[in-house]
Amino acid sequence: MNTIDILIVGAGAILLILFLLLRLTRVPTQVYKNKSVYFDHKEKPIEALFSSKYGLVGKPDFILHTKDGLLPLEIKHSRKPHQPYPSHVMQLISYCLLIEETKGTKPRYGFLQYRNGNPFYIPYTEEKKIFLIKTMGKMRGYIDSGECPKQTGYSKCKKSHGNQDKGQIL
Repeated sequence: MNTIDILIVGAGAILLILFLLLRLTRVPTQVYKNKSVYFDHKEKPIEALFSSKYGLVGKPDFILHTKDGLLPLEIKHSRKPHQPYPSHVMQLISYCLLIEETKGTKPRYGFLQYRNGNPFYIPYTEEKKIFLIKTMGKMRGYIDSGECPKQTGYSKCKKSHGNQDKGQIL
């Protein structure tokens, strides 16, 4: 067996493993039958996507090349909630923005896949993009000012175990 044969067999094995992994996550058939152009794996880490325009860096789990264009797929290892968590949606939207900026093509949507159940289809809309950009601006404002936003949830305050400064996260 020469080097080219080994490379061909290795590439085939990687594609088979990728196919099986996507099949196990219950991603819709139309998605996993398409080519994966990017995937972040612990065994073979890949370079993060970077947007200098937005000062944003991220590594989606997968970027799929489908008939609808490039789509991010984010795998979550927690149980599937009734609705996707807002922070997970914003993470997926940030990957859509990074694909738009780095690949020159705007995804129409992306997928959030939780441990059990079908994936959530998340449209990439202009409204979500603007909300993400405004949220990043607010976060940078807090960082620049050195101030922390006030906590809004009782559970966060309860977790502070009676500390005087209820706004401080421990």
